[in-house]
Amino acid sequence: MKRNQLLPLVLLTALLGGADDDAMAAALEETDPEIKSLRERSRARIAFTVGPVLIEVFIHADDEKMEILRTDSCGGKSGSKRHTGNYQIVSLKNRAFHAALPVGKRVFTENRGEEIKEIRFPESSGRLVTISQYQNCNGDEVEFFRVDSRGGLHRVRVRHKDGLEKLQLVSRPGGAPDDVSGNQLTYCSSRKTKTAATCAVYTYDGNNLIQTAPAVRKAPAKK
Repeated sequence: MKRNQLLPLVLLTALLGGADDDAMAAALEETDPEIKSLRERSRARIAFTVGPVLIEVFIHADDEKMEILRTDSCGGKSGSKRHTGNYQIVSLKNRAFHAALPVGKRVFTENRGEEIKEIRFPESSGRLVTISQYQNCNGDEVEFFRVDSRGGLHRVRVRHKDGLEKLQLVSRPGGAPDDVSGNQLTYCSSRKTKTAATCAVYTYDGNNLIQTAPAVRKAPAKK
């Protein structure tokens, strides 16, 4: 892919997790005009180091469109910006374009948590990049990607307890995990009209997420 095909980048809210200070300072002193322009026009990025290598992850769409929401709904508040387009995730390795992975049509609404996030497992060097998308008033769907030590991008499959293998799982609105422990993630889906939220535990094996422990958590009884 030619570098000019990767621009312009429109970046969504991201977390800076574990990036080395020296590497980040070097990134701010960018001399490549295309990458410098990318940084100046970006909203945010995920950045981290693998040994001496600086990895940065962005998301963009060449055909991105923006609208302002005029009414309130579960999918966004009036006045919020909504971006739509056919997106791809792009990685930079030591400040050079490295890989691109198309993810298709996506919608990103301001202040809804529909964004790039980083999940870092506390007891290992494991790290996932997630994108959440609005589904309904009760929850979102979350997709997972991993970045290898060379900056390559890979989809992470989710193997559910019922034997189905998918590219996403259901979460509460906003797409954040309810718990991260060891190499496990817990996700719960809300049910506003019932008394319980259904939660499931997924173990990350370095390539995929495998559901290992479904559970039902009851909401506190009303007094």
